[in-house]
Amino acid sequence: MSGMMRFCFLVLMIAVAGPARAQGLSGNGILLDSYAAIVNGKVIPVGQVLAALQPVQERLETRHEGEELRQKLQQEYQAIRDALIESELILADFQMQGGTLPDRAVEDHINSVIRDQFGNDRTALLKALAAERLTFAGWRRQMKEQFIVQVMRQREVSAKLLVTPLDLQAAYERRRAEFSVPECVRLRILSLPAGDTATRADLIARLRSGEVAFADAAENGTLQDDGEFLDVANISPIFREAIAALAPGGISDPVATDDAVFLVQLIERQPARIQPFEEVAPGIERDLRREEYERLNRIWIDSLRHKYYVQIFDHDLFADVPAAARPPSARLPSAAEMDAAPPRAEPSPAMSPPGPAPQSNAAASGADSSETGQPVFW
Repeated sequence: MSGMMRFCFLVLMIAVAGPARAQGLSGNGILLDSYAAIVNGKVIPVGQVLAALQPVQERLETRHEGEELRQKLQQEYQAIRDALIESELILADFQMQGGTLPDRAVEDHINSVIRDQFGNDRTALLKALAAERLTFAGWRRQMKEQFIVQVMRQREVSAKLLVTPLDLQAAYERRRAEFSVPECVRLRILSLPAGDTATRADLIARLRSGEVAFADAAENGTLQDDGEFLDVANISPIFREAIAALAPGGISDPVATDDAVFLVQLIERQPARIQPFEEVAPGIERDLRREEYERLNRIWIDSLRHKYYVQIFDHDLFADVPAAARPPSARLPSAAEMDAAPPRAEPSPAMSPPGPAPQSNAAASGADSSETGQPVFW
């Protein structure tokens, strides 16, 4: 999976999972409210990362086990944590620059999500939110933040992409070996019983004269015609030699093995070639644009990491967890529950390092900035 596609996938999982604030323990006893990272004073708790990890973990557990599973889970945890950090950096920069989005633009984005993911059925959306214990207001805030990240990324990365015709031609010359196509053939193979040489000779004569079509000769043996082209290099040497001099439509001499005798008809031959530039240019351009996108995005995010405070806390969450065990994902409380809940106890001193004071979600993301209805500006 490319870096750009991987990031989009992680952002989608994070948006669905939402911020996990519930207290509790992960599989090896680490508090879900422990810090996974701090970005410009905004805390990203471990539970939020685990909530986004759950669907990935379920898939990994069907493919891996033991130490391999543990390593995969730790890698995915770090990837999701880093994607959350990246989003928070972008939101922090948007807020610092005084960026705002018109209410109409936000609503259009939310409506497009409802249309694309829920078939324009708001009832289905509300049911999905209820299952996640998330209010519409909380989900709307997530969608707004997602939209801000998209707008910022479009401005700072996508708008700066440039792939020239010279870039395409140079990439084609560098990768010519990738575009080589080997010699391929399409065959029909008739398997005949060993023995009865006279009958077989008569059949071969009738096939070569055209009296009997090769495709109709199945009654004399077993006919194989998959309709697929085969790489000549992958064909058994005995058959490769038999068809070497054949023209399309030609029939080989009998190829004898211990159990049977084979007749091979060459249907079509495609000579080895190098795919022309025009044929592969669209694929080359996609590759170059993806590589350039990832390069520009990496430069931009690195600049944001130097611009804003970022601290990461490493947790080996899966060190002592059996392969079949699954750290519980954090429950996502509703906004009403969060408002009614008493102030949350701070994490233990060991998990509360010095640094900028954590901000609320609304303050950190600029959640109220769009309510002005002003045009987009930076």
